[in-house]
Amino acid sequence: MKIKEFKEESIIFDNDYKLEYYHEQDCCESVYAEFEILKDYNVSLVTGKNIDIKEIDFEESLTKLVEGVKEAGFNMVSKIGEKFFVPCYNSQNGYYSGDLELILYKENNVREELDISDFVEDDIY
Repeated sequence: MKIKEFKEESIIFDNDYKLEYYHEQDCCESVYAEFEILKDYNVSLVTGKNIDIKEIDFEESLTKLVEGVKEAGFNMVSKIGEKFFVPCYNSQNGYYSGDLELILYKENNVREELDISDFVEDDIY
């Protein structure tokens, strides 16, 4: 599957799968995955050549698509093994939860969920 569209809270793929993050936000916190950073990838870290990330073929299983990076975010893994880093943030005063989840919505109302709370960078003030 290839990326069709980036949104602030989701990525839409060409097979109409949708990857979203979920956190029940409260008034004084911001916990999220920064999907839109993927727009800035234009050079392959493997080959050093220019790429269009929308031409990269990604895994269709959430557990194969996502590789966590402790307290920083996660890599989206392509079918050829190239990785694209997505930072995840928890900005708050420490009172609220920093839990974050990824949900891959598939066809026929099938969805895969993955807790990525351990991969979130904490900014507790």
